[in-house]
Amino acid sequence: MRDATRGLKLGDVAGMVAILLLVFVLIVLIAFMAKPAQPRLLAGQSPRDHAAEAEIEDHDIDEMIEARNERRRRLGKPEIGDDLAAELQRASRRRL
Repeated sequence: MRDATRGLKLGDVAGMVAILLLVFVLIVLIAFMAKPAQPRLLAGQSPRDHAAEAEIEDHDIDEMIEARNERRRRLGKPEIGDDLAAELQRASRRRL
């Protein structure tokens, strides 16, 4: 059994330093491996698929308009398209 009043030996200190160094190296390795891989692109290419983004945006806009029309129907108001058509007719009458 070891005596608690006895100091640390050089081997003990070296062992602790080695363990701390190993933990530090592992943390650094994990940090570098955790970064997402960057796509390899040819010069002038974009990593984004613009056609897919445009399709998603188009679909999102249609959903937003339909949701807004549904709410307007519940409130008893005309749909957005009907409201815009009526406003266009009023504006064209004023010009004449």
